[in-house]
Amino acid sequence: MNTVDTAPTVEPVGASEKRALEPAVQAGVRAGMVYPVLSPAELARRWRHYCNTPDASQPDLFELDEYGEIIPMNPPKTPHQRIVWALGKQIETHLGGEVLPGIGVLTRIGVRIPDVVWNPRFDGIDPIDPAPQICVEIQAESNSRRELDEKIGAYLAAGAREVILVEPAGRIRYFGPVGELAGSALGLSLHLPESSYPR
Repeated sequence: MNTVDTAPTVEPVGASEKRALEPAVQAGVRAGMVYPVLSPAELARRWRHYCNTPDASQPDLFELDEYGEIIPMNPPKTPHQRIVWALGKQIETHLGGEVLPGIGVLTRIGVRIPDVVWNPRFDGIDPIDPAPQICVEIQAESNSRRELDEKIGAYLAAGAREVILVEPAGRIRYFGPVGELAGSALGLSLHLPESSYPR
């Protein structure tokens, strides 16, 4: 009886091992294996250093990513600042406490700056940690959906009770730890200054 020898398929050396390691490698990269993510304490220290001892190459307005690198920001325009002022005034009127514009918040994606923040009281810590109870983002044309998703999730993970997003079409959306809400969990009913949107 004649038999035909069937040679087994031979994978390149290390191929199976490489496949087995791929999930771990990918997870490692996401966790900062290539470039380590800074600790919250180091991020805060770097933020204070940049704020207190700026150099000529540093932009006037900036955020920090999770690696401590500067993200330049564009100066806000007048229509944007009108919305900041109007929403801040409404929040403070309804809830009391303190409203501030544009201060650093320590998050898992670095030190980020909401357009408006609210707390019953601010104690002067810079950057703020945990996040203020309300953070407001006014969407600019330069903001991507991914950026806004990341910021909203980061503020909530850092302790915010509610994040408010103002979209370019004028829609105001409310988010809490469980996701998007039908309305403000804190009883807010915000409106924009007349002729704010569309731009």
